[in-house]
Amino acid sequence: MRERRSATRVRSVHSRYWLIAAMLLAAGIVLIPILYTGGALETFRLPKEMAFRAEAIALALTGVFVATAAHTRWRDALKTLPRREWFLLGAIAIWCIVTTLTSSNRPLSEGSLVTVAAALVIYVATRLIAPALRIPVLFVVFAGAFANAVVVTLQELRIWNPFVFPPEVTGHGQSVGLLGNANDVGTLLAGPAVVALIAAVAVRGWQRVMYGAAAAVLFMGVTMSQTRTAMIAFAAGTIVAALLRPWRQAIAVAVLLMIFAAVALRPSTGIRANFTRLATAARQRDYPILFSERAVPFLSALEMVRANPGVGVGPGCFKYHFMLTRLTLEKRYPASWTRGWPMNFGETHNDHLQVAAETGLPGYTLLAGAIALLAIPRRRRDNVLPRTTEQTVGHAIRTPLAATFFVIALAQFPLQIAAPRLMFLTLGAIAISWDRPDA
Repeated sequence: MRERRSATRVRSVHSRYWLIAAMLLAAGIVLIPILYTGGALETFRLPKEMAFRAEAIALALTGVFVATAAHTRWRDALKTLPRREWFLLGAIAIWCIVTTLTSSNRPLSEGSLVTVAAALVIYVATRLIAPALRIPVLFVVFAGAFANAVVVTLQELRIWNPFVFPPEVTGHGQSVGLLGNANDVGTLLAGPAVVALIAAVAVRGWQRVMYGAAAAVLFMGVTMSQTRTAMIAFAAGTIVAALLRPWRQAIAVAVLLMIFAAVALRPSTGIRANFTRLATAARQRDYPILFSERAVPFLSALEMVRANPGVGVGPGCFKYHFMLTRLTLEKRYPASWTRGWPMNFGETHNDHLQVAAETGLPGYTLLAGAIALLAIPRRRRDNVLPRTTEQTVGHAIRTPLAATFFVIALAQFPLQIAAPRLMFLTLGAIAISWDRPDA
């Protein structure tokens, strides 16, 4: 009798903290992509970053309560993450500390270190909670993305805009969603658009219609944002998904991709004109147009890697070194490569190069390891037992989601912005969690 009461008490305590953590994660993924403050010093990015850190602090406190509460088996919960995953997370944390200690500007690096710690906490919490979640939870994850997709569509079509802009900002410049920048909107929407499309193919019945509609809404948002990198990343993720699916599902994915491409490349959207301008710039070797004025920060990051291949310049210190590094580029590269708009870039607009520049080649190796962890699905040893819907979807979205992130990080910086960072962390953790026997 005592054993039964003890077991009931353990389940009650476990359920209570599980519910708290799940509510915190849900609140973060829904509210952070739509949070902004009118009239603040930083209307869009800073409030989201503060909310991201606040979510991590609340989750960490929940973890402390779980670890110190009686009758909780928190060690057993932590064992659900494989050792190789713990080793990778630990290596990321340790290397960020090392590069912060060796940083050229430690106060800047300390801020980035806090962001990395918050991301690790949110990822671990999602990994622990996700195995018990069911497929409809994806609509909770998509909620903030849906809001941005709808708002940027209304803004681009000049139907409604919640913001008032100065007179010099006109046309597409007013299509900022709830993130303050059209490129940020496209970066946020690319991942969930790919996941929704794959889920529409993987599930059956009425759920297929629901996820198909979700994919259409999210892709419409990507199209209206006119973020070229996000469109290419969506296409890359979709193509990878088609190559990995059975031939009938691959044909369905290919047909949907062609439909989406036909919609996106209509002359009325202006996207065809953008890609035509890029093709012309490539023929004329007009690198400022071809790389959207980003060739200079790309080359600057490469110079930082060349100068500090071991530990980099320090987390968050690209902006600190950019201008001095930019002034030396003309001595090393042709003038056509370094010609561009005179501005001080705070981000590289390429997370691959920025991570390498700020944390050295070992830091980029850890980033590549994290992408590989997501990209390589679990091999199924037992082909007799049927998979659950969660296991099927989780297995199907891992590699395409990794491909989407890899491509979009080539010309955007999802790791530097709270909303896209949280979206990729959440979807990646859910995919890995569901692609396991205990999901």
